Amino acid sequence: MSRVWVLTVFMLRDMFRSRVAVVPLGVTLAFALIAFEYGMDQRQFMTVAGVAMAALCLLNCLLLAGRANRGSTYLIAGRLPRRGELLAALVVSSVLLTVALALTTTVGNLVTGRLTLDFPSALWAVPTWLVLMLLAGALSLSLSPLTSRGGSHLAGWVLVAATLVVYDQRPRLRTHDLDWVARMVEVVAWPVSTLLSQASAGVHGRSYLLALGLTLAYAALLFFVAVEAFDDKDLIWAE
Repeated sequence: MSRVWVLTVFMLRDMFRSRVAVVPLGVTLAFALIAFEYGMDQRQFMTVAGVAMAALCLLNCLLLAGRANRGSTYLIAGRLPRRGELLAALVVSSVLLTVALALTTTVGNLVTGRLTLDFPSALWAVPTWLVLMLLAGALSLSLSPLTSRGGSHLAGWVLVAATLVVYDQRPRLRTHDLDWVARMVEVVAWPVSTLLSQASAGVHGRSYLLALGLTLAYAALLFFVAVEAFDDKDLIWAE
């Protein structure tokens, strides 16, 4: 665990010593100015801002993985007892960075009166968003060239895009006798969609807890897939 923490600090310092750090800061500022322009209540905050912070975490992890995908970092990875520690550090780094940006955005909009929250119920955003960030961070590992095997990250991007398109076009699929496709995607997306809808409605019963646990299980599964791909990857020759 200590090695993961040291790697986390190293990754964050390395990122903020480069121009790449401007990207998450700029994206967060743009989101804060645009999304909260006309104000936002707690229901919108749970869903809209929650999805945005998950997307920001995915972006942060991709940027950090890009910084890690260099020969200098390969020397560090080669000395680690387990390469998965480097991937764990990437996820932790992206989550910590996203949490800091989320707190800044939330406090800033609360102070300016553009966000209305009811405490303590608003604190349910903490477990909801944290699990979504972990899922986004774990997913980004498989979408990064760092863990890619023969361009597998490109296939990952295609799969994610196809899933989002199919989920959005469910009503149209049902009218074309493709209800089974819509149902299959709904089953896969049930944990995340239920987690967001229940949190937005302020309902935190069994369905919410089940969705929370399944989303966390998704994150663990994606992380272990990335670890398996990275464990025996040849870091000497670029693919």
